[in-house]
Amino acid sequence: MAVVVVLLGASGCGRSEDEATVRTVAGGFLDAVESGDGDQACADLSPTTRGELESQEQRPCREAVTELELEGGSVARVQVYLLNAMVEFSSGEAAFLDQGKEGWRLSAVGCKPHGDKPADQPFDCELES
Repeated sequence: MAVVVVLLGASGCGRSEDEATVRTVAGGFLDAVESGDGDQACADLSPTTRGELESQEQRPCREAVTELELEGGSVARVQVYLLNAMVEFSSGEAAFLDQGKEGWRLSAVGCKPHGDKPADQPFDCELES
């Protein structure tokens, strides 16, 4: 029983660290896009999301990413669920992240709630993998 209590306590600390990291990655991505730093913005995307962007735009990520139409804003809320996370921005947009071998990386950005059927299609995203 003591082991369970220790493990639960430790997972709470990790969750706070994950929330801080997720906040930093998502905010850093928006800052990089706004400042035109395509290399940094692409580094914050998951490999699959980078590949999707390059496939859609038929050019390197560093060139295409700075032209995404994102409203951004400040980070309003962060939710971490084991290996996935959601960041809500003050603009009403959201971003989704996955934790992989590279750490926390964005898997979807520029996401807005879908009005018709939230349970079936909760968000429409500017970019997603």
